[in-house]
Order: sequence, then C-alpha cells, then structure tokens
Amino acid sequence: MPLGPGSKQLFYFMAVLRTGSIRAAAEASNVEPSVISRQIASLEADLGVPLLERRGRGVVPTEAAGLVLAYCQERRSGDEALRARLAELDGLGRGHLHIMVGEGLVDAFMDSVLIAFCERHPGVEVTVEIGGAGDAVRSVAEDRCHLGLAFAPPASAAVRVIRQRPQPVHAIMAPDHAAADLPAPLPLPALAAFACALAAPGTGLRTLIQTASDVDGIELRPAFVANTVAPLKRFALAGLGVTFLSAHAVAPELAFGRLVARPIANSILETSRACLIMRDGRSLSRAGARLLQIFDDTGFF
Repeated sequence: MPLGPGSKQLFYFMAVLRTGSIRAAAEASNVEPSVISRQIASLEADLGVPLLERRGRGVVPTEAAGLVLAYCQERRSGDEALRARLAELDGLGRGHLHIMVGEGLVDAFMDSVLIAFCERHPGVEVTVEIGGAGDAVRSVAEDRCHLGLAFAPPASAAVRVIRQRPQPVHAIMAPDHAAADLPAPLPLPALAAFACALAAPGTGLRTLIQTASDVDGIELRPAFVANTVAPLKRFALAGLGVTFLSAHAVAPELAFGRLVARPIANSILETSRACLIMRDGRSLSRAGARLLQIFDDTGFF
C-alpha cells in the first residue's frame, strides 16, 4: 500500500492519535465511529501490525504506530520541502507558512515581525493560529504548524528551540491597587494575600505559576480563572486583584497607565522565556528562513 500523508486511512489514524479515542476522532472528523474503525482495521491489515490498543474508553498507540506516525511526518516534510524549492524558482512569490502563536505574544509578533514579512513577500500565504504553549508544541510535533512561538513551552523531545528571549512574568494590577505600593521586586508570598486571577490549568503560564508557588512553598488560590489573556487583563483593569503576565502581554495598557507591572522576586518567574520552536529533524523552508531572518533583524530574539 502506498503510504502518504494524504491517505484516508492515515488521516483517520492520525485523528485517533490526536484525540485519544475512535469516538472522539469520529466527532472531530464528522463521520460515524464505524468508518474510523474500518479504516484503522484496513491500515493494520495492509501493514500487518497492530497500531492501536484499547485502554478503557480510549486507545493508545503501539510501538509500530509511532513508526508509522514518524514516517508520515517525514513524508509530509519532504513534500513541503519540494514545494518550497519549487517556490524558490519563483523568487519566493509563492509558498505557505503556518505558525501557532501564544496570545500574549501575538501583538508584538505581528508588529515587529510578521507585518514586515508580509510586506516583503506578499505571495506567501501566512496562517497565524492562536494557542497555548502546549497546543504549540503538539501542533509543531505533529507537523500541523511549521513553527510555534510560545511562552514557556513544555519540554518535548519532538521539538527544538531555535530562538528564545527572556520573558519575565510580572504581577499585573491597576495603578491604585494596594499591591502597587509594595516595594519591588514583590515576594510571591506577599501577593498571596490579594485576590488573584490565574491562567487556566493545563496552560504553560499556569504550570509556570504553580512551579513558582511550589518553590516559595505557598498556594495561590485564584478568585478568577481564564484560558486566555484578555479576561485576566479585564480582571486587573477592574481593580479586582492581581494577575500574572509578561509585560509584553499588557504593553498597551502599561503605555496608557491603565495597568502597572511589578517584577516578582522568584527565580522561576524571573527567568521564564518566550521560545520559537520547530519539529526536531525538520528543515526550515525558504519562507521560514526569511521569517527567521526578520526575527533576527528586528531584535525580537
């Protein structure tokens, strides 16, 4: 059987790997579960090896499944590399670049890097997707995105960091909030006395805050939780309490004096970083290399 990223069998197989169950993959693909099951069974019969093992209500990949997935990723990369080389014959007048960017980084990325890239290479189709650090790592590892720009992404053997910059986490609050009068840098335990808004569990930012809290031996009990930056900013703007974000995430509000950012005396939060990631083993297309050059030229990293 000719294997390739466009195969219907492999499309459903990879959907099952992403979602963790045949039923979830069927819902995501808008087909009946029986369709997924038949395609997986056909693929296993063609390859002569089992690819999935049932665990409770879900499935887990076998060792053979990992090999098939790696093969598909390499094939997809090879196909994209060929298209990129063909586009080079047209002077980068064509091409496609798909990037997942953290919400707190998207404004700076657009203003400093992407607008300049689009002006110089209008023939390249650019897709920007907003997602958390974990989403960026998964999307890059699975070749659904060429690059990821994420704040404190979780470690993964499947991706590598190609550029990084310091991105300390600050305590963010309204100028008239009581915490704004504390001497900086603020001890994290002192902030535990105030109502706070935290990023949702599972996000890179929440994991970072939890690690920092563990280092200081405290527990931050949030009064408000959100999985995007905007509600966290609104909480602080309303004077309801303190939230924890990078200064870049609230740059407009800081510039107009609507919020203030105070450094925190915690080694984890002081040394956090924004990272540009790509799948390990993948080669940058010419469009990706041009984007990376603009990153360097503008001093983003």
